[in-house]
Amino acid sequence: MVVWVVRREAGALKGRIVFVLLWAMAVGRPAMAAAQNPGPIGNGKSQGANPAGGAKAQGANAAGATKQAASTPNTMSVELAGQVPPEDRSNLKDYWARLQSRTNERWQQMIPAQAKPPLSTAGQVKIICRVHTDGRVTNMALERPSGNTALDRAAWAAITGSSPFEAFPYGIAVEQVKVRFTFTYNGGAPVGGPAPRR
Repeated sequence: MVVWVVRREAGALKGRIVFVLLWAMAVGRPAMAAAQNPGPIGNGKSQGANPAGGAKAQGANAAGATKQAASTPNTMSVELAGQVPPEDRSNLKDYWARLQSRTNERWQQMIPAQAKPPLSTAGQVKIICRVHTDGRVTNMALERPSGNTALDRAAWAAITGSSPFEAFPYGIAVEQVKVRFTFTYNGGAPVGGPAPRR
């Protein structure tokens, strides 16, 4: 069996195509045979089914679920952390979506190696700041660190690298809004200690 993997290199090597040829060896043939004859479906009981085989299948399913949980994508969100009049809150709804999209795009480029496979370090970072009517960001503070400096720095840099943001829409009464950014790495199991007291 031959598998061709095509990858476009970024930066200076953009557009250059790298071909990798992988040969399926003897190990691949039994896997293909198993795929063609998957075994019992449903409750795992069938005539002549081997109980040990059923246990192996259940173990494989559990391992697959663990692997899927470990590959949870990195996500981020933005929420208001201060008081905003209801009319301004409604008028800023689309603004926050654009701000989140811009910050997330920047953050995805900065996610450190520790948070990527095979390590896939989990953690959650919360940063609060103030966003002004002209899009400036001030008063940034690490509200909840992840316990991993590289994860914290990537989250911080995603905000500073994305700002200033666009100005608030016309007609917004408030001059600044307190905002909380939450960056979740690989499912968000925090690895740090408790959040600092305020």
